[in-house]
Amino acid sequence: MQTWIENGRIVDLMLVVVAIEVCVLLAYRARTGRGLSVPAVIYNIGAGGSLMVALKLKFAGVAWHWLAVALIAALVFHVSDIAYRWRRSSHHTVG
Repeated sequence: MQTWIENGRIVDLMLVVVAIEVCVLLAYRARTGRGLSVPAVIYNIGAGGSLMVALKLKFAGVAWHWLAVALIAALVFHVSDIAYRWRRSSHHTVG
């Protein structure tokens, strides 16, 4: 386990688990019409996934600007998630 963490392979495993999670959530939504909306899944997973990609890039020792791209993507997904939740919550408030 220590080696997986020190060399960054744990991030690969995390990304695979997250990809499976996305597939399960979207399949459940498509099959039942229930569960998280597609935008909610994409925004939320996009933010966390982008942070994981940034971590992986840091482990890989890539140029700083690629790390910045991943972090900016995380910010865009995060702000989109907050805006989406805000709009949805404002539709559910009474008076």
